[in-house]
Amino acid sequence: MSNISVEIINQLNDNYSYLIFSNTSSSCILIDPADHKKILPIIKKKKLKIDYIFITHHHSDHTSGVPGLLKEYPKARLYSPSKLFSLEIRNISDGDIIKTSLNEFKVLSTPGHTLDHIVLIDQENKFLFAGDVLFRLGCGRIFEGSIEQMHNSLNKLFDLSNEMNVYCGHEYTLNNLKFLQHIFVGNNNLENGKKHIMEDLANKKRTIPFRLGDEKKLNPFLNPGCEIASKLKKKYNYSNLDIFRYLRKKKDNF
Repeated sequence: MSNISVEIINQLNDNYSYLIFSNTSSSCILIDPADHKKILPIIKKKKLKIDYIFITHHHSDHTSGVPGLLKEYPKARLYSPSKLFSLEIRNISDGDIIKTSLNEFKVLSTPGHTLDHIVLIDQENKFLFAGDVLFRLGCGRIFEGSIEQMHNSLNKLFDLSNEMNVYCGHEYTLNNLKFLQHIFVGNNNLENGKKHIMEDLANKKRTIPFRLGDEKKLNPFLNPGCEIASKLKKKYNYSNLDIFRYLRKKKDNF
């Protein structure tokens, strides 16, 4: 495993941007920067230079910091799945392998939240940068794609290694927990999951990152076949897609 670290940078109200760096190099990677004014002091304090910026989707709360960062670091390479402002980008799409000076990313297309959405997988370091597709105990709202597309995208993430550490775009965990407890009243697995979530908040002030294997057991959006959703599936004779559609519509109006 390479010697790299991920620093989580709070952005806007509940967004996260991610800084990937090494103690043996001045090079660094930024993912989904929304506010360059919060990022630049961290970069300068660590004596780093931004060589790479990656974007998971075009929404402004994941991209609005890019122009300010490129003004300071004009040689940084910008990777995006779609056009961004009037900037020069390196377009990335499903199956691409991007080798940086620090690591290697595999690009996975995950439409649903937006049509251009991608996630970034670092197999060696077990990092999954999920943007707004997957959240702890939840998933992204569907703005541009279809229920089927989002369900298929989450199925792709379900197939990844349990050891993946998931870095998502927002801190939505407590609201997602509240929703699931409203739907699945008194579920013991959720109660146990809540204990871990509250420990993370007490110790780290955030619930990110989280382990994909744990999420497969607790998140019915990611795994409609998990124990939490089993009674509901049997009651209505739902398929996995049916229960995903049911939960996503309920969450939209929660």
